[in-house]
Amino acid sequence: MKRLKEKIIKLGLSYKKEMVFFLLGNLVIISLIVVPFIFKNLILFIPVVIFVIMFNFVFFYRYKVVEAKQKEDTLRDFVYIFNFFRIYIRNGYSVYSALKEVKSFANDYLNEMLETLLNEMDEDKSITPFIKFARKLNDLVIEEMMISIYQMIDDGNNSSYLNQFELIFDKYSSLMQESELRSKDRKLAMMSYAPLIGSGCLIIMVTIGVISVIGEMINGL
Repeated sequence: MKRLKEKIIKLGLSYKKEMVFFLLGNLVIISLIVVPFIFKNLILFIPVVIFVIMFNFVFFYRYKVVEAKQKEDTLRDFVYIFNFFRIYIRNGYSVYSALKEVKSFANDYLNEMLETLLNEMDEDKSITPFIKFARKLNDLVIEEMMISIYQMIDDGNNSSYLNQFELIFDKYSSLMQESELRSKDRKLAMMSYAPLIGSGCLIIMVTIGVISVIGEMINGL
C-alpha cells in the first residue's frame, strides 16, 4: 500500500481522491450482487463478477498508462528544450548559462530536474550531477548526451564534444519522431479494434440474457 501511495503521488495524483474513487467504484459494483437475489437468478452473478474484475484491472492499469504518457511527454520536452540549449551554446553561452536559460522552457518536472542540476553544479564540479540528471530519465542515450555536455565545460563551445553532443542529439530526435509515429499508428489500430471489443461485450451480455430466459423457462416447466 505504501508503494502504491508513493506511485500515485509521484504521478501527480491525489492519493485520497484515488482511494475514494476506488472504494466507491467497488462498492457500487458489489452492491449489484443483490440483483441475482431479486430476480432469483444466480447466473446474473457472472456479469457482476466480470464488472468487478474489469473495474479493478482498468483502475490499476491506468497508472501504467499515465506513467508511460508522462515519461513520453518528458522525453519529448527534453528534446524540445535541448534543441534551444544547442542554439545557446552555438551563440557563445557557457554550459551553465545555457542550462539556466532553457529551464524556463521546460515543464514542471524537467524544470525541477534542471534546477537541481544547476544547484548541484554549484557544489560539485564533477560529472556526478550530470549522471544523476540522466538516470532520472532512465535512458542511456541521454546519459551519453549529458556526459558530452559535461565535457564541454572545460573544452569550450567549439570542442569536438559539442559535435559529439549534436550527433547524438540529432539521432535521438529522429528516434523520438519515429517513436511518436509508431505510437500514433498503435492508437489508430486500437481504435479500429474498439467496435470489435464492443460487439464482443454485447454478445456476452445477450448470451447471458438468453441463458437466464432459458433457465427461467426450464424452472417454469
